[in-house]
Amino acid sequence: MSHRSIRLLIRDTVKSLRSDIQFTYARTSDFNILNDKKYPFVVLDPLSASPNFAVDGVYNYSQVYTCLMAFYELDKSDQNSENTAKILDETSDLVDQFINKLNFYMTTSDEILISGINKTPAVKVTNDIITGYVVNLTLTVMDDFDYCSVYCVDGDDC
Repeated sequence: MSHRSIRLLIRDTVKSLRSDIQFTYARTSDFNILNDKKYPFVVLDPLSASPNFAVDGVYNYSQVYTCLMAFYELDKSDQNSENTAKILDETSDLVDQFINKLNFYMTTSDEILISGINKTPAVKVTNDIITGYVVNLTLTVMDDFDYCSVYCVDGDDC
């Protein structure tokens, strides 16, 4: 199990949804300073983790990762509420697809549990005037999960 494994699993799951999605691993608060943005855009904040031993505080080392992500689409300050509602519809669907695809990957493994999913709208935020959803979720990961070794080969971006 590694930070890298979780980061790449999330990145690859997002990128598998649509070929035009731009993904970055950065603080959502730094969104304004990112260059060459294309939409839809997904930002994964740096992961925080709480390590623990799942059995009696002694065995089965695991980590509970807190994931904060933003799914954004370009809006316009002068657009009517109908346009914003359409963007919220589309980004909500994208979030649901992401969660379901991530969950599908996890059903083949006892090593990751998804929980505590929360989806909050963000309307006309940042300097770019973007709309979408901020998603919080928790991933409980068992010690032997290593996404990189399973799916990545030498030369891949792992």
